[in-house]
Amino acid sequence: MEARFESEIIPIINWERETFSTPMLALLVFGSVAIFPTLLLPSTPSMWVAGMTFGYGYGFLLIIGAVAFGVSIPYFIGSLFHHKIQAWLDRHPKKAFIIRLAGEGTWFNQFQAVVLIRISPFPYVIYNYGSVASDVKYGPYLLGTLVGMTPEIFVAIYS
Repeated sequence: MEARFESEIIPIINWERETFSTPMLALLVFGSVAIFPTLLLPSTPSMWVAGMTFGYGYGFLLIIGAVAFGVSIPYFIGSLFHHKIQAWLDRHPKKAFIIRLAGEGTWFNQFQAVVLIRISPFPYVIYNYGSVASDVKYGPYLLGTLVGMTPEIFVAIYS
């Protein structure tokens, strides 16, 4: 894995940093961090670019803004397909237990559940779409996501 990382990922990151201007790189990082998870693609290399190019402070602000935008897209797409997602969750009750749990209780309970889902090894990309079916409101979903993903963002920027 390390050889692949050094021979494939690092040259691409260096090429991006040398080829694009800083404002264009900011747009590319924002777009990739926001859109890639929606398409089930990893966005961590873009977070690395943000950390190397913009530093911890500005890199974090750029990434957290992109994450907020990026997790909102599947939430609203999921709203369009609420009944189909709900039907899938009904067919797989054991797999859907944790997702359904997030929609229970008060605003703060929903916030706590979303934070726990975001810091757990649960595939959060799936939760982006499934959260609507669990009836999590947008406020606790967004704030819980930002709080829960902050450690991952700092690790990505630092590495």
